[in-house]
Amino acid sequence: MSYVSVYENKIPRSKGLILTGAVHAVIIAAVIAMPGIEFPEKFPGTVIAIPVPAETPPEPVRDNDQPEVKSMPQTPEKAKKPPVIDLSRSPVEPVGRYSEVALESGSGAVGEGIPIAPIKITPDPVIVNARLNARYAGQFQPVYPAGQLRLEREGEVSVRVLIGSDGRVKQIELIDSPHADFWTATRKQALQKWRFTPATKDGKPMESWLTLKVRFEINA
Repeated sequence: MSYVSVYENKIPRSKGLILTGAVHAVIIAAVIAMPGIEFPEKFPGTVIAIPVPAETPPEPVRDNDQPEVKSMPQTPEKAKKPPVIDLSRSPVEPVGRYSEVALESGSGAVGEGIPIAPIKITPDPVIVNARLNARYAGQFQPVYPAGQLRLEREGEVSVRVLIGSDGRVKQIELIDSPHADFWTATRKQALQKWRFTPATKDGKPMESWLTLKVRFEINA
């Protein structure tokens, strides 16, 4: 039994031939356009391979002298209880009268029945300065010195006097005087004739210093 190929007597198509020829032409053109490959020339000498050992990395430096720091375990601190004061056993003995007070803080009272001593406030003493006694006002002016009167000289003497608790002048000091005659007349009059209402402290007479001026004038 024999088989006959049905393709044996077929004529090749013209399109297939043209496509095949075009592919071969493109391949040939690409090969021609490629640059030439140059091979290196042969090395005339001898190549000797020497093995080089790889370097080992240095070991890390350890500081043996550095002490190890150990953290201490932290324990929570306990809150301290406030001290309790027993007022019934207080060594302070009561003196005089006491008043019971309640210390208030915020909305309610903190302590009740705490005895406190009364505070005594001493007022400042009442001091009244000395002044000229009106009954002896006519004896204040000294006698005009005769020599200064003839020369028609006037002047003003400033003195500082110590007035005793009885109102008399116990001591006199000169501050300023234009002439010794004016000072002498003033001193004599003060020690003999001057009378004052003494200074008082809470109503009790006491000694005090007083500064005065005496004017010597010639009346026309």
